[in-house]
Parts: sequence; structure tokens; C-alpha cells
Amino acid sequence: MELAVKNVSKTYGNLLVLNKINLKIDEGQIVCVIGPSGCGKSTLLRLIGGLENPDTGSIEARGIPPSDCLNPLTFIFQDFSLLPWRTVEKNISLVLEDHGLSTSNRNEIIRSVLRRTKLTEFSDRWPRELSGGMKQRVGIARALAVNPSVLLMDEPLSALDSQTSEILLVDLIELWEKQRFTSVYITHNLSEAIRIGHKIVVMSRRPGEIRETVNIDSEIMDREIRNIELEEHLWNLLRDEAMAAEWELENE
Repeated sequence: MELAVKNVSKTYGNLLVLNKINLKIDEGQIVCVIGPSGCGKSTLLRLIGGLENPDTGSIEARGIPPSDCLNPLTFIFQDFSLLPWRTVEKNISLVLEDHGLSTSNRNEIIRSVLRRTKLTEFSDRWPRELSGGMKQRVGIARALAVNPSVLLMDEPLSALDSQTSEILLVDLIELWEKQRFTSVYITHNLSEAIRIGHKIVVMSRRPGEIRETVNIDSEIMDREIRNIELEEHLWNLLRDEAMAAEWELENE
């Protein structure tokens, strides 16, 4: 499934948050969105996922989800959102319980995502017994359980320490290599965007507009040190915008 964002704007009261956004997310592509604080990155993700409606413009999903897709658009947030009274296995089971699946089918899906996310030996653990990285791994497993056509990720690694973030980033890349999902990935981390993205969308400070779109041609697993040059280019685009955005937010 591919997505097309056409001339989308969003206003809250008198505040214009997003202005005339045009963006195409191709099937099997990870599109990273970066920009200064308050530029509307998360708002854009909520609009794409149907949690809110744009004031103007449209968002189109093109293509037919696979027959075993239970939820075409699925979110992964930074705050894990696990139910503390459910084990790892039961947290994953939650998203499958209203789809009329047989018990054997549901258990098969759970076993599969536990294996893919390296959680099999933790299936009976409670959230309080898990580290932040393991909790986010459960969040990823829960999202994969519904076999989404599009994963919408809102800074999924930002609440984690750098070592754990690196481990999960590599795991996400390996998951994509095995199952070429489509994704919109919001992040503040430039090197993270370069590592995982096929396309990087650079947004201006509020009102958020697309300042530049950078395409990365190489396969995710084949990228090397040359990406330092791209990171410098992205930071040059963002530096003044980020400083101005911080000043504006502090003085609101």
C-alpha cells in the first residue's frame, strides 16, 4: 500500500500548524520526517493515520492490503502503551481479540511475532519486569501482529538510552529486510533517519512546510560512513530553523 498526502493543511484555533503538505510514501519504503520542535511532525502522522482530519487537502491510501492484514494503518508510539496487568503475550494478544480469529490462529501469530522480535523467552513477563527497550520491543511486536500495510512510528526510540536505541534500530532494519513494510517514521535524530530511511522529509518551523526531500538510493543495510556528509547537509538545513523554533516556543 502507498500513501499520497495532497496539499494538506491543519489549524488549531488561530494557529496554523501545517501548511500545504504534499508527500508520497511508496509501497515498501520508509519515509523519515525530521524538523524542529513544534513543526507539526506528530500532527502530520496523526492525520495520515486518521486520528485527526485535515482542514484542507486529502490523504489517500492506494492499493489493497494483503488478505491477512487486520489493521492497514498501525501506530508505534514512544511511550510503549503496555497494559501493566497483562503479560507480554497477553499485551500482544489484545490487538487480535476482536478479529474473530480462532485460538490456534491467534497463538500462531503471537508465536511468530515473539520470534521475529526476539521476545519468545519473555512471553510470560509482566511490563514491570521489562526494561524500556524490551517494552518498546513488545510495542513493535504488537504492531506487527496485525500485519499492517503501513507502520506509523512516532519517535519510537527517543525514550531509550543510546545503546538500547542502537540495538532496536538494527532490529527494525532487519525486520524491514525480511518483510518490506511501508512506514512513516518521525524522529529528531538525524543519524537515525539516515540509517533507516529511504527518503528524508525536512520540515520548516511552524507553520510546518516541506523544506526539502532527500532521497537515499542505497539499500538500508549497505550504507557506510559517507552518510556523514548527508547528516551535515541535513543539519545545515535544520540548524537555523531549530534555533528559531526553540526561541518561539520559549516565548509563547
